[in-house]
Amino acid sequence: MLKFKKMTEVEDTNWIGLLNNFQEKLEKAIDALQKRDVENIPGAKEALIQRLNNMKLHFPRNNGDILVKSINDKIQNAFFPNTKSFSEALRKILKSRTHEQDFIINELLNGFVTSKAKAIATGTQGPIIDRIVEAFSKRNDFHIVDHQFYAMFGDPNKPRHYVKKQLEELSNMFGLVSKELIIEKDVRRSEEKVYVFYTFPDEIISILEEKYLIIDEELGYAYVSEEFDRNVFISMFLANLAINRDNIDKIGGTYTINGISAIFALILLLSFMPKLSLDETNPILNDPNFNEKNMSVIPKSWMMKQVLEPLFEPLIKIIAYRIGGGLWLSKIIDSEINKKIHNQIRFLLKDVNKWILGNLCRVEIPIFIEISNIFTEILVGYDEE
Repeated sequence: MLKFKKMTEVEDTNWIGLLNNFQEKLEKAIDALQKRDVENIPGAKEALIQRLNNMKLHFPRNNGDILVKSINDKIQNAFFPNTKSFSEALRKILKSRTHEQDFIINELLNGFVTSKAKAIATGTQGPIIDRIVEAFSKRNDFHIVDHQFYAMFGDPNKPRHYVKKQLEELSNMFGLVSKELIIEKDVRRSEEKVYVFYTFPDEIISILEEKYLIIDEELGYAYVSEEFDRNVFISMFLANLAINRDNIDKIGGTYTINGISAIFALILLLSFMPKLSLDETNPILNDPNFNEKNMSVIPKSWMMKQVLEPLFEPLIKIIAYRIGGGLWLSKIIDSEINKKIHNQIRFLLKDVNKWILGNLCRVEIPIFIEISNIFTEILVGYDEE
């Protein structure tokens, strides 16, 4: 088996070890494929074996150049910009949004972020992000007063200071800021009253004004546009991750690192999957739900636990290392909690794709195509050498 060589004069032993581990798991997946045949499409098994063999052959080159380009250029730039500016990170993430890309964000990230938020606001019923969007949409000043937050997310069985701490965590998670409005003499009690409200930082509001926020300067109102949706908050969550990736407490701890790394490992897996050629008589081609231009059938073998699991686990660590370095990698440990998170994300594979006539089909969204193109271009370059 080929072994990865030094990346630079100063050897990155972590990276080399991760790549060698991935290559070993590729061999394990190939061995499992060769022992079983669960395909119903001619050539599917052979196409998948060829793709995995190509990965095994070419991934050692240039110290994992394919993975580095795929993660740095297509995942990190779009979802975890390398900057310490919250506004710059958010602007880049929002700029990468497309209708198809939003589909993946909704199916993968929304579920994770909602679970994370629900873990904070334990007494909450219903989709938390959707309720925050609705709360902002109902007001004309782009604020949420603290008592609204308490009404939406508070737990009547918990003391107010406990609820307050939960709300601070929730607002930090999405990058919201709290401000105070002091009323010198409250009408009802004739005493000073302090109102706390939550809104977006000023530099973020200036970005949202371009598409998501409508300012009526004459009336002094601020309304959200129809484009203002849950993905704005998910994008803010990602921007917060990007600028605070070296501060585990600010991004939600080990839970966040394991969940996010698993989600983008799944995206890599889907991107490296081969696109099958279907016989013109295949009934899938006549199904109205199948679009040959932007969909492809996933080989059934790809879904085998013996194939998916060996590839998934090392990719989680590779993603963690590329995005968060040794700090993130140190949090991807084989604990029961982490295994549960990884398994939950792996099962999302069926949610981000479509079932058509008993076959799981991948929707060719931009990030899948771009990463696949990197793989193809590098292979062509090697063939020409």
